[in-house]
Amino acid sequence: MTIFSNHVLITDLDGTLLPHSKIVSQQDLAAIERFKNSGGIFTIATGRIYQAAEQFFDILKPNAPVLLNNGGLIYDINQKKALYSCFLDTASIDYTIDLMERFPEIGVEINTMDSIYVVRMTEWEKRHLEMTHIPYTEKSIDEVKNEKWCKVLYSIEGGRMHLLEDYVKQMGWDKTSFTASGEFLFECLPLNCSKGRALEKLAEICNWQNHTISAAGDYDNDLAMLEYADIGFAPANAQDIVKKSASYVTNSTCEDGAIAEAIEYLEKVCKVK
Repeated sequence: MTIFSNHVLITDLDGTLLPHSKIVSQQDLAAIERFKNSGGIFTIATGRIYQAAEQFFDILKPNAPVLLNNGGLIYDINQKKALYSCFLDTASIDYTIDLMERFPEIGVEINTMDSIYVVRMTEWEKRHLEMTHIPYTEKSIDEVKNEKWCKVLYSIEGGRMHLLEDYVKQMGWDKTSFTASGEFLFECLPLNCSKGRALEKLAEICNWQNHTISAAGDYDNDLAMLEYADIGFAPANAQDIVKKSASYVTNSTCEDGAIAEAIEYLEKVCKVK
């Protein structure tokens, strides 16, 4: 039996595996390949939709289905099909209209299974689009009301993020979930949708009941996944709340090999066993 037989490692992309340049380091790639060659199951869990995550499939070569849309989609990249998906309640339309009126400075992007629609372009939305390098179409909410929405992504200056979060809590909207997913990114997701719930679903699909599951993440939207995992990793650059939930906080940041360090930690632990 190889060292990582019955071991799963699932990692967030942006801020955990991906540095600011969005180029996976050779150090991390080598460690991931070593993990897989030693019997490990490796995959990703990201807030990115399929079109934004696809560019990393050939680079990372996950050997299990991937979690996309912050847990709203489980996708088998080999069979090229969705194994699980969920969509927003139509109440998200009213919520989004309300937020656009209350916060005229927020950028708004609506994601469907097939398309990205920007319904309000701002400086912050442009930053997000430049970060993901994916095609989009500018439309009004009225033009996309009848489509199935996977999620709505709001972008706002980081110093005002708390105002957006506080307003949503104050409104008590209960038909969807909301989570911060980056320094200036806030998302509206299907109710009870999270990376943690999707990981639990994936474990059922893949029969990982007897596996040790390790997960790595840096932001609010990774908390449920780290809490579900047997071992939770947080890079040195992670939010404090994420570090507190992690089993191990790496000395490295996403800029200098946090995932490689996590795998080195697992190698030591498994060899001791």
